[in-house]
Amino acid sequence: MSEIPARKPPVIRKRFPWGWVVLAFLGLALLGYVMMQRNAPVLLSVTRPTIFKAGERNPLVSASGYLVARHRATLSAKVPGRLDWLGVEEGSRVTKGQIIAKLEATDLEATRDQTSVGLDQAEADLKRGEALFTEGILDRASLEHLRTSKASLAAQLRNLNATLENMVLRAPFTGTVTQKLSEVGETVSPGSAGGANAINAVAVLADFDSLEVEVEVSENGITKLRKAMPVEIRVDALEAEPGAKPLRGELREIYPTSNRQKAVVLVRVAFTEKNPFLMPDMGAKVTFLGAPYLRDVLILGREQVVRQKGQPFVWVLEQGRAVLKPITIVAENPVGYEVTGLDQDTDLLVLLSDTKLEPGAKVKVKER
Repeated sequence: MSEIPARKPPVIRKRFPWGWVVLAFLGLALLGYVMMQRNAPVLLSVTRPTIFKAGERNPLVSASGYLVARHRATLSAKVPGRLDWLGVEEGSRVTKGQIIAKLEATDLEATRDQTSVGLDQAEADLKRGEALFTEGILDRASLEHLRTSKASLAAQLRNLNATLENMVLRAPFTGTVTQKLSEVGETVSPGSAGGANAINAVAVLADFDSLEVEVEVSENGITKLRKAMPVEIRVDALEAEPGAKPLRGELREIYPTSNRQKAVVLVRVAFTEKNPFLMPDMGAKVTFLGAPYLRDVLILGREQVVRQKGQPFVWVLEQGRAVLKPITIVAENPVGYEVTGLDQDTDLLVLLSDTKLEPGAKVKVKER
C-alpha cells in the first residue's frame, strides 16, 4: 500500500486592519466636528436698546384704527325721480351749495309755467275787481273770491318752485366725492338709511379737512387718556416712504359708551399735522403720549427680557460673548419695559430666539 502524504497545516495570513483604522478615523472626525460645533459661535440677531431722551413724551397707550371723515354724507334726492344730469365723478372737489345732480322735471316745469300764467291773470282780475268795487259795481263777496283765487295760485306756484328746487341736488358742505352711486337715467329716491346702506342714493361726499382716526382703546387703558392730550399717528400707507415720520395729533373725543363684547371704548383723534395723501379708511396706529421724561430712560422690548426664578435678566453681547445681566423693571409702556441697571452705552443686546444660550457662549451677529 502507498503511503498517504500528510497534510500541511493551513497558513493564516494576517492582514492589516484597515476597517478599524477607517472607523477610528471617522470617530475622531465626528468628535472633532462635535467639539467644533460646541465651540462655534451662535448666529443671532442683535439690536440696540431704545432710549428716550429727557423731554421726550412717555408713550402711555397704543391702539389701531382707521381714518374717517368727521363730516361725511350720503347724498340722495328729497323726491323720487329719474336722474337727468350728474356733474361729479369720484374724486371731484365740490363747494358748499354747488349743484351736483338734477332730476327730470319737464312736467313740473310746464305745470309751474301754467300756474304762473294763471297767477298773472288772477292779479289782473283782482286789480279790475278792486276798481269796480270802488265804483260800487262789484260786490264784496266777488272781490273776496278774486283775492282767494290769487292767493291760491300764488301758494301753488310757491309749492311747485319748492318741488323743482328739490329736484336739484346741492352739496351740503365743501368736500370731495368719494363714491358715485348712480348714473344718468337711473331712478333715485329719498334714502331712509345713511352711509353704505343707502338705497338709490346719488353720491357720497366727505370733507377731507375733517379727517381723523377712530381707534378702539381697551377699558384698562382708557383711564390714562385725557381730552386734547398729544398723540403720534402712524398711517400704514405712509410708512413705506423713505424717512417716514409719525404725524402729530391730539385726542378729540372719548365716546361715552363701551363695547361689552370687545371691552373697548371708541376714541377719536384729530390731526394737527396732515399729509396730502391721507384718505378715508386707511389703517393707522395711534400712540397716546403722557408727560415728558425728566431724564433719559432706557426701554427694552418684551422679547429681550429673560426671567429666571422670577427675576428679570437680559443677554448682553460683550467682546463676542453672551453675558446675562440682571435688570430692574421700573414701568411698562407700549414700546416695552422701562429698566434700570443697564448701561445706556451697552453696544448690542441679543434678541432671544429658540436657541438656548449659556453664559459666556460665543455669538456671531447675524447680518440684516
